[in-house]
Amino acid sequence: MGPASQISKALDLPDVSQIGLIVRDMDRAVEYYEKIIGLGPFVRSDRDIEIVFDPVYYRGEKVDSTWIMAFASLGPVELELIQPVKGPTIYHEFLERGGEGIQHLGFDVSDMEARIARYRGMGIEVIQQGRTPVGGFAYLDTEKIGGVVFELIQRKARRV
Repeated sequence: MGPASQISKALDLPDVSQIGLIVRDMDRAVEYYEKIIGLGPFVRSDRDIEIVFDPVYYRGEKVDSTWIMAFASLGPVELELIQPVKGPTIYHEFLERGGEGIQHLGFDVSDMEARIARYRGMGIEVIQQGRTPVGGFAYLDTEKIGGVVFELIQRKARRV
């Protein structure tokens, strides 16, 4: 069992529900995935749906950050493209470190705050989080252990 499997077991996470990729140019990325790869259609936060995170915390500090998201269905998993606009965010960090690519695996949970408290007790901190009126997200500092950031997602339903 590899490091990612070990941490997933310790965290008692549900099945992966989302794969998140960071992109520099949302229009170019959506066009590529739809026309070249054949994925989509995408639902976008800057055109199709409104998603407001308030507040947003980055490394423990409240920030005024923005990003564009686009979602497409991959069957049981949602593909999320994220273009950072205004920082600081972990998305900006990701681009600066290595460019575009897979940044996180997301897990839909109904008990996000309880999980965050439990994971903090295990020494796993939240590196970025945001709230909506019906839920929110929290990125866990799991990259050093398993090679990828894990995201807890609390929402009524998937967007696609």
